[in-house]
Amino acid sequence: MAKVFEIQDYYCAMKFKFLKIDLESATTYNCHAARPHDVDFEWLAKNPNNLFNTDINVAERQMMLENKRNSSCEQNCWPAEEQGVLSHRQQQFGFNRTHTKVNNLPETIDLTIGADCNLTCSYCCKEYSSAWRRDIITNGNYTIADDNGRFQATNKDRILLNISQSELKHSSRYKQLMKEIELAAPTLKRLIITGGEPLLDNFLVSTLTNLKMSDQSVIEMYTGLGMSNSRVEHVINQIKHIANLTIIVSAETVGKYAEFNRYGIKWQDFLHKVEILKKHKIKIKFQATITNLTVFGFAEFYKLFNNDLVEIVQVQQPPMMSVHIIDNDSKQYLKNDLETLPLIISQPILHSLQATPTDIQRTNIRNFLIQFTERRKDLNLNIFPKTFLQWLEIDHVV
Repeated sequence: MAKVFEIQDYYCAMKFKFLKIDLESATTYNCHAARPHDVDFEWLAKNPNNLFNTDINVAERQMMLENKRNSSCEQNCWPAEEQGVLSHRQQQFGFNRTHTKVNNLPETIDLTIGADCNLTCSYCCKEYSSAWRRDIITNGNYTIADDNGRFQATNKDRILLNISQSELKHSSRYKQLMKEIELAAPTLKRLIITGGEPLLDNFLVSTLTNLKMSDQSVIEMYTGLGMSNSRVEHVINQIKHIANLTIIVSAETVGKYAEFNRYGIKWQDFLHKVEILKKHKIKIKFQATITNLTVFGFAEFYKLFNNDLVEIVQVQQPPMMSVHIIDNDSKQYLKNDLETLPLIISQPILHSLQATPTDIQRTNIRNFLIQFTERRKDLNLNIFPKTFLQWLEIDHVV
């Protein structure tokens, strides 16, 4: 792909303060948008309380201080910035130089507690949803060019799908990683709990109880609310008294768009679960994941929840779901819609919409939509604008 913009500064503050830990896959990310690194458990046993300062993390920080491009950011930020699309680094003001030392204590830990999830959100994948993993294993691989294995089942996927929560939690590697988190907990500014679906984790309460965090530490827990009403009530009753807890609801669109992109939950049922959270007076906010599929209906969603805090994050992976992979007529319609929202919300999306899709991106999203809906007979592509479907050359729509 030809470069549109030349990157001048390769520094990102996230590398110096953020650590994502995936307990199931035993991998870490030195930024939520970076490529993962496998944990070297033998090294970790000799260097306890240093999961944040592994050799690769220290080396990548040093490269950034020297304004050198490192490979783990090639998955999201560098390609996005070269296209003129807002990257995660830019959205989070990571270019502001906050650190000069390569060895640090993490300020934020993002803990992926497990992959158990009942939803197959359109932008998600087998790593973060057991339902996605089951789809690919049961129905076969998707045919998407250059998907880097995202839609391909492996032997590891088959093994993980059959491991119970109890087996995972009692494994030696899981315990070793949890020990690292417990050691880091007292000095953390923020703990993020993600999944999968954390509210489906039977060990959630005990995990939180074992982390001796500062009274000033913030805990943020993400949920797609893809479970029964009784499950929501039960878990919220157990955790609602935790200090400084915010529930972040993953949602960004309404009605049929919501049911398509958050497949596995009905819109009215979702609204009822949000009311359950509010009934318990738990602090909530929404994170809207903006893609070329979820941007339809986003303006209406934002207006519906304008009394609550709504934050946006734009997807760069998979590349076919970047928000600008849309036809020009749909872009104009969306522009008119988005301009009715506050500038702090609309401008980042409008900026990204200006980029030009490639032919391979258009072909890939076309193939994805056809295969995604073929496996879910209650979905209908007619919910999307006709010009979008014509641009994708999708003639036959169920």
